[in-house]
Amino acid sequence: MKSRLEFAGHPVHAMLVGVPIGLYSAALVCDGLYLLLHEPFWFRMAYWALVFGLVGHLGAAATGMPDFLAVMRDKTEARRPAASHLIFGLGLLVVQVLNLAVRNGGDVPVGVSVGVPVIMNVIGAALTGIQGWYGGELVFRHRIGVDVPEPPTEPAHGKHKDHKVSNKPYH
Repeated sequence: MKSRLEFAGHPVHAMLVGVPIGLYSAALVCDGLYLLLHEPFWFRMAYWALVFGLVGHLGAAATGMPDFLAVMRDKTEARRPAASHLIFGLGLLVVQVLNLAVRNGGDVPVGVSVGVPVIMNVIGAALTGIQGWYGGELVFRHRIGVDVPEPPTEPAHGKHKDHKVSNKPYH
């Protein structure tokens, strides 16, 4: 099924999903660096990575919605992975909004553990992986968002038309 929202023949959703994935991963790395170095810069960087990751997440969700609706309407075998992809994506969105909310505007909280935001980032990473797995199911097993050309109806012409493929290994 060809994607419903494309730019220059490429699905927009696939172009945008890397933004939240990269920024949420960067936030987790920054939290790890903060725990190792105790440098407030890294806690602040994690905060801003989450802010921009959430913006990218909303863009990716909005551009994936037309394909989701098409799947729910037309592709019965892909409905379950599509629904799971959406549900885990919404769960990730909620976790990362809460993660952002407990971060004190990017300032390291005084007298309070930073363990909660770090744990929320780990949960977010797990949800990102699960959601990505379902996205992969949609693309690679159900061909959602992939424009698969019809096979040619006429035999191939040209110098390679009689070429036989050998199953022998190269020596």
